Amino acid sequence: MKEELIPQYAQVMQPFGTKIPVVHCPICGHPTMNSGEVENDAVHSPCKHLAFIFIGELGDFEYKTEKFENRITNLDTEELDFSNFDNFLKQAGYGNQMLAIELTFGGMACGPVWRTEVFGFDYGTLTE
Repeated sequence: MKEELIPQYAQVMQPFGTKIPVVHCPICGHPTMNSGEVENDAVHSPCKHLAFIFIGELGDFEYKTEKFENRITNLDTEELDFSNFDNFLKQAGYGNQMLAIELTFGGMACGPVWRTEVFGFDYGTLTE
């Protein structure tokens, strides 16, 4: 398969107990989230390159652009998880112009808690 037809997918695992990371756009450097009024209360701060944010524990998209929504309208998102996420992006018609960053981080609540999120950046927006 040609590389230009394969979405780029990176997996990052943060050390347990580190501060919750803020993912920045690899294209323009803009943070995807900004702190809210209350600690741990973040609000979306998307740039034009951010296509989606997928939250693993919800099994759903917390943020998605209209363009991304149009690409996935006819795709099944019920069984979507991290094991098939890169294939899902390929089915949505993305090639290597999509960079998905899967970020896993953990901390203490009533015990150890891990969370995984996927941030999608569309390099195709550079040609629009």
